[in-house]
Amino acid sequence: MSKKKRFGVSQALSRGLSETISVVENNAGIYRNVVLPLSRIELDPDNPRKLTITLTDVQQGLNKTDPLFVRKTEELARLTELAMTIQSSGVINPIVVYKLGEVYRVVAGERRCLASIIAGKQEIEARVFSEKPKGFALKLVQWIENTAREDLTLDERINNIRDILREYQHQHGDVTVTPTLLKNITGLSLPQATYYGAVLNAQPDVRQMIESGKIRSLDKAAIITGIDSPALRQTALSACVEGCSLKELRRIVLRGKQNIKKHVIQGSEAKRGRAVSRVNMGFTLNTNVVRVMVAAVLNHAEYKQYADVFLRVDWAKIDQATLAFKKLVEILERESELAS
Repeated sequence: MSKKKRFGVSQALSRGLSETISVVENNAGIYRNVVLPLSRIELDPDNPRKLTITLTDVQQGLNKTDPLFVRKTEELARLTELAMTIQSSGVINPIVVYKLGEVYRVVAGERRCLASIIAGKQEIEARVFSEKPKGFALKLVQWIENTAREDLTLDERINNIRDILREYQHQHGDVTVTPTLLKNITGLSLPQATYYGAVLNAQPDVRQMIESGKIRSLDKAAIITGIDSPALRQTALSACVEGCSLKELRRIVLRGKQNIKKHVIQGSEAKRGRAVSRVNMGFTLNTNVVRVMVAAVLNHAEYKQYADVFLRVDWAKIDQATLAFKKLVEILERESELAS
């Protein structure tokens, strides 16, 4: 049995929490650590962790007629496990809240709040901001706190990162999102940032499978997103739903791409029933490509004698680069004929 891969928190991400708290302090006032009555805390509806279970469900019990009863039952079971830990060890990490009138709204730590209520606690330690963190700082605090405490679903993590990037672009302008930028913002490893960058732009069929929870692996989602062929992508999705391993999925995709390539080549050879009679040299709009090719040929001893032919070429002009390339081909063909 393969070892289950868990979503870890890097040292850079842990450091990012402290740095982000500093940013929030500078913009929203100094926070303070206090012990708050759980009766004065309410959950934030915009928290990236999309728990279906509510404060009322925990306080009054689940309703069997609730259409979300099955999912809430599963969430309650996990919260009960956390409650047992809180009963024996307490809440190790303070929740993060901000003052909202007479109550405190949770920025990060709603699972700890709900589990504390289940554990029969009356109070909870909290880090309190004088006002709600804004934009990018808020999303980053929620990302770091939730990821550090409990694995989010893949869909939740993707949406959380999408929120972070939206707020980052709102703050810094419409910057191009690259894996390196995502890595620097979130503290993810570069491979993880690359995979997230791919999955953020996944095709509708892949997104639907992620949202439904049928794809829970970031690695698998990124591999399937990279498949252009709808038929092969559907095959990979079906294999993923059936529980194939990451290694098996890679094998399926590789074999499928090889078959597609094979059919393309065979189709090209059979086109019009004629054999290919000449080499297509292709085209480019980058005149520097031609300059590099000419220089590479002239670097060979047998072709150095033709260097003067290209001395007056203005490589910035497409027409001159085109003539130079034609001349190069003529020289190569002539030398090839002489050699034979």
